[in-house]
Amino acid sequence: MVHFNNDEYQTLASDLIGDIFYTSTSYRGKISTLRQYAEIIVRKILDIVPQKEITLGDEDIRKSIRMLPNYKVVEKSVNKLKKKGNKTTHTKYRGEVTLEEFNIAIDGLFDLLSYLLISYFEKYKFGTNESVMFSFSILPPIIRYKVLVFLYKKYPDNIFIIDKLVLATLKACDAETATKWIEDNKESLLQMNAYSEEFNSEIAQQDPNLAEILKYMAPPNMYQLCKDKIDQVGATIRSNGLTYSDFESALPYYRQAGRVQGSTPEVQEFNDVMDFLYMGRRERERLCSDSNNSMVVLNIISDVC
Repeated sequence: MVHFNNDEYQTLASDLIGDIFYTSTSYRGKISTLRQYAEIIVRKILDIVPQKEITLGDEDIRKSIRMLPNYKVVEKSVNKLKKKGNKTTHTKYRGEVTLEEFNIAIDGLFDLLSYLLISYFEKYKFGTNESVMFSFSILPPIIRYKVLVFLYKKYPDNIFIIDKLVLATLKACDAETATKWIEDNKESLLQMNAYSEEFNSEIAQQDPNLAEILKYMAPPNMYQLCKDKIDQVGATIRSNGLTYSDFESALPYYRQAGRVQGSTPEVQEFNDVMDFLYMGRRERERLCSDSNNSMVVLNIISDVC
């Protein structure tokens, strides 16, 4: 039985995210509020009933976290958020709370959000559902990057993870970082076909002539495919910029085409995670045109790569 329901936290999440990202409060106040939002994420990860009171430092919560698959992602993030949250909540610390400290806390928050997708793709293999892949690609690059870095370490032979990771690295970091990753992994990428055997077989069954053409036109391996992607997509980014870089700019695209159609458990669980990730977010254009907003703090993290 699922105890956590997104709808029950809609108002609270909207208030907390608004205070963290869309108002001109101090970094001290933002980090303190961010810790409250992190508690909502932990509630969802652990599927805790709304009536139960929790804190990030509670020993029962810490024990429950250690029982999770890949628990270290959550534990590390919670420890980072708890440390920064304690510093900003208690009056013992009287110094300035800086933008750098806020960015560190945000990075921990993004790790926590990324765990929801990591957990999902541990259950449903990455790359097997095209609609899920499309919707996943609408997420902010930093979230995709964190998820894919983790998945690649566990599943280095999954060409779908590699393909998406290269693009996420390009968009979350830069072309130099993405190129370095390709070169660092050149030996293994050269050994991988650019397209899966299932894909090649499917094309061959549908159109043998097309399959023969693709054999000669397609990149010979994942190394070349990744380099081609960097060149092509990198040129588009240099010319037009990123289509979306954060939740706020991605939100209208998600609302328009992000929800996956279907009623299978795989689809329902994915939509539930995605709805939670976007819960409480507001569109960037509306934020920037709102004259009553004295400050808009959007998701800028320094040195993420």
